Amino acid sequence: MNVDQQQQPPSQPHTEDEPLYAWSTYQVCGGVEGSGPSGTCRAERTARACLEAALQAAVVHSHAYSWGQLSRVSADVDLPFHLWSRAPVAWAEPGPSDTVTWRPGPAPHPR
Repeated sequence: MNVDQQQQPPSQPHTEDEPLYAWSTYQVCGGVEGSGPSGTCRAERTARACLEAALQAAVVHSHAYSWGQLSRVSADVDLPFHLWSRAPVAWAEPGPSDTVTWRPGPAPHPR
């Protein structure tokens, strides 16, 4: 049986008591701060991988300083995403040779 023929388990709906991980990217160029791609994932490892990929892509296509924030969020279906309660887990910035450097906690104010 090939991969296309295998039965996939149905996607489980998210419940509000399950943790979610939000990731967001930011840039500063010429003194102007902006935001880039962002998203949410059920697993921290997946969110870290998404954030790393977004940062590595930003470095290739920009001369701006880029960084990203990873947070645990509490989903509140009555509020828009940007107003969900967040607890910073770690922040990241591009490092040498296509690497990403991770540090715990919230990101400091941009340089």
